[in-house]
Amino acid sequence: MWKNLPSILTNKDFTILETMHDRRHVLTDSVRQLLSHKLDNSTVVFSEDIDDDLVTLNSRVRYRVSGMQPQMAIVTHSRMDAMVGQSLALDTVRGLALLGLRETEEMTLPVQDSCTPQRLVVESVLFQPEAARRQRLNEELARPALRLVHDAGSICDRGRKAANEIKQIR
Repeated sequence: MWKNLPSILTNKDFTILETMHDRRHVLTDSVRQLLSHKLDNSTVVFSEDIDDDLVTLNSRVRYRVSGMQPQMAIVTHSRMDAMVGQSLALDTVRGLALLGLRETEEMTLPVQDSCTPQRLVVESVLFQPEAARRQRLNEELARPALRLVHDAGSICDRGRKAANEIKQIR
């Protein structure tokens, strides 16, 4: 069962879940239950400190449900942000369940519409915005520094002289 399964959320993701909780009257019962569980059992960390193998908002994830074929989706804030068939919004049980889980972690989803419980497994995090941001920052910091040329004036003078010589030849 999904009770007491801890999640790790960024401060941004946690704030979004709190806002969803304030508007919980528009959510289904199973989403409301899971949302309350996530808020009660989450550890909140700064975006810069989140591990690369953790599902955060706007992460691209490969997951499996109850032994079915693996699926890929982007965990999005709302259905309006979503591309049909390529994303899972936080107001769905699967989208909310994925948020805060690590690769290889699994969760038994709340029972919906008298169905049998489904087991959701995170196979891999294919893209995570926080990890991409850290990588981009590291690449920018690794670029060589600009080199100061002390004799820039003489280089410009030589260029002007060459240009004048070309004009005189024509």
